[in-house]
Parts: sequence; C-alpha cells; structure tokens
Amino acid sequence: MVKIQGYTLPRRVVQMEIDEYLVLHFWLPIILLPLGVGLAASNEKSRRNIGLILLLLISFSVISFSEQLNSSIEAWSLHLLISIIGPVAALLFGIWFALFSGPIPVSPLPRSVRPFGFAMMLLSLLWFLWMLFESRPMIEDTANPWWQHLVTSFLTALVVIAGFASAFALIMGDERIKETIILGILSVSSFLILIYLLAEGTNSDDPVYWRSSSWGVLGDLSGMLVGSGSGLLLFIYFVWVAEKRTPAPEEVSPLTESETERVKEILKDNLEVE
Repeated sequence: MVKIQGYTLPRRVVQMEIDEYLVLHFWLPIILLPLGVGLAASNEKSRRNIGLILLLLISFSVISFSEQLNSSIEAWSLHLLISIIGPVAALLFGIWFALFSGPIPVSPLPRSVRPFGFAMMLLSLLWFLWMLFESRPMIEDTANPWWQHLVTSFLTALVVIAGFASAFALIMGDERIKETIILGILSVSSFLILIYLLAEGTNSDDPVYWRSSSWGVLGDLSGMLVGSGSGLLLFIYFVWVAEKRTPAPEEVSPLTESETERVKEILKDNLEVE
C-alpha cells in the first residue's frame, strides 16, 4: 500500500498510473516524433500543417512532464535530452549554414554565412568538451547516470562511422583527399578522447565508472548493425518490388530532322566536333 495525499492506494494501482503518465508524456511523443518531422517536411501544405501541429502537441506533452527529473529512467533521459539541446542545435545549424552556403544547385544560402556555419560547429565542439570535462549534466546536485553511457556510445559511433566514411571517400571519390583527411582526424580524435576517458576519467568521474559504462556500447553497436542492415535490406526490397511492378517503357519514335540538327549543334558547341 502507498499513501498519496492522505489516501492509501494499492501499490499496483499507483504503478499503473505512473506507467500511463510516462507513456503519455515520454514514450508516445518519442514514437510520434519521426512522423511529425516527416509530415512537417512535406511539400503538400495540408500535410505540412498537420506535421507542425503534431510537433507542437509533442512539445507540449514533453514540456508538461511535471515529475521530478530524478524520479525515473525516463526522467533521466528527458533531462539528458534537455541538457544537450544547446550543442546539438549549434551543430545542426552550423552544418546547415556550411553546406547550403557552398557550391550546391539546390536552395543555396549567401556565401557570407559559410564562416558563421563553421564557427557554430566549433562552438558546438567546445561546448561538448566543456560539458565532458568540466560541467557534466546534474539533476539536483546528482550526476545524471546516463551521461557517461551517452558519451561513450557517441564517441564509439564517431570512431566507426567517420572511419568508414573516410575510407569510402578515399576509395570511391575523385579528388576527395581533403574530405578523407577531415573524416580521418575526426575518427582518430574521437578514439583518443575515448581512450583518455577510460584511462584517466574526468574531474567529476573516476575512470572506473567510464570503463563500466563502456560495456553498454556493445549493445549500441549491435543495435546499429542490426538496424542499419535491416534498413538496407528493406530499402533493397522496396526498390526491387517497385521495379518489378513498373511496366516496360514504351518505344520512343526516332528523331526528326530538326531534332537531329539541334543535337548536332549542341554537340558541336560543347564537344568541338564537326
């Protein structure tokens, strides 16, 4: 039995109410978040409006999470998410400004915002390192237990993804030495930081705790492999089904004399052929 505001309730009833509360304010918003983002990015105005409304409802549901942030596993996760919004937002906006102000044909931004994008990416990196070594997320003077697991999983993922991306850019791309070097530096730097944490720890955490949390990375890597492999197989399957159902293209009528002459003019202007 549990006493709440002077009333004595069965523990099973209290646990059911807590579970329903967490489903409404945590798990359901997480499940619906990809759907809301996908609808909000749609070209159709009606779907885009539905997606924006859904994202607003998700935000309201999460903001109205009134339980103490040290009361449950879900509350720890929510606190950790709120703690890293700053560096993650700076990184995403920095990547957006840096990429779309470059030489791309689709909706380019002004060239002048490109340095600002790189500055925001650098700010995100310094912010993350400051949180890592000086000011880890705290819940009412208690260290968030998920922080170490997030850091070790994130650094391990960077080592693997950046390493494979570097090799892919070197093998498959032409004149991609600069990109290969940058990705290689990112992979090696992440590996060195991870080794340092496991060996020396930080000002707030002993290396024993970092080594203990690193075992959880094995599950994350297994999930990445299973998830990415399943996604790739599913993508290949849908492409195969689509191609199988697509009818054979109709025969194209031969070029007319005017079209033939126009093709010759284009070839002559671009390939310098007579």
